[in-house]
Amino acid sequence: MLSLNNVQFSWSIEEKFEFNISIKKGEVVTIEGPSGVGKSTLINLISGFLVPERGEILWLNKRIDNLQPNERPTSTIFQNNNLFEHLSCFDNVCLGISANLKISPREKENITSLFSELGITKIMERMPNEISGGQEARVSIIRALMTKKPILLLDEPVSSLDQETREETLKVIKNTSEKYNLTLIIVSHHRDDRRLLNARPIKLV
Repeated sequence: MLSLNNVQFSWSIEEKFEFNISIKKGEVVTIEGPSGVGKSTLINLISGFLVPERGEILWLNKRIDNLQPNERPTSTIFQNNNLFEHLSCFDNVCLGISANLKISPREKENITSLFSELGITKIMERMPNEISGGQEARVSIIRALMTKKPILLLDEPVSSLDQETREETLKVIKNTSEKYNLTLIIVSHHRDDRRLLNARPIKLV
């Protein structure tokens, strides 16, 4: 279980947040609420890009709030995707598995399969500056899925996609998270996303 116990963080005197949340291992949840209620702040606290001022974050009853982002059991996709411009789309995904880009035949097969499922096989060897924003978002999703870290955090990862592509992408995310028993936490402004993912909503106010 992922637990946030009295986790507090403030951007200013007026902008303060406190989180008390429990999410079961393998559960799918959507983080919902209007702008400014701390959805992205929550994602950054779990992933380690923000440090809580008080409280603790536990995964399987062990504290993780004292770990660096790369040491945490999390893989995160942000809205800006963050692909490396000097690497092909395929190598960007490989980098999520191995720092020297060396992967096993099975891993290559899994990557190729995900590119196919998301309809972007033709861009595997292209550079990030040669693809659209929607394609870049899908490459980032593949990279995060292939890390197979037990917690997958997504901060509006499909906001740049059209309705049909968004639904197809969410379906792949859901199927892959079920395959590897991932805990999936997704920030979303679309009610349909909750339905498509069969997710439990966590509403921030």
